[in-house]
Amino acid sequence: MHTSIASLIEFSDEGPVTKKVAETDRAIFTLVCLRPGQAMPAFTHRHREAFVYCLQGGVRITPGEGEAELVEGDLAFYDGSQEAGPSNPGTTDAAMLVTLVRKKDD
Repeated sequence: MHTSIASLIEFSDEGPVTKKVAETDRAIFTLVCLRPGQAMPAFTHRHREAFVYCLQGGVRITPGEGEAELVEGDLAFYDGSQEAGPSNPGTTDAAMLVTLVRKKDD
């Protein structure tokens, strides 16, 4: 399978845009696009590890008690059982690819 992630990037003034890019029995790949000031509610993925790759702009991820500021090209990862919520605190549009991988023991 081949997918052009860049061609899927789309923004809305109504709120964050999310698109499931691909899914296997072990991983889910989701594109998240945020306009400046937009945020998603915190959530968990108990049985997964989360990898967030910033494709465009800048995003803030708040897993558990921590916080990560990502800019284009940065990658962050965390235990999906920690509550996390992405936001765009910047002044330009932001896009990230979120990959959720099933934990080895699950």
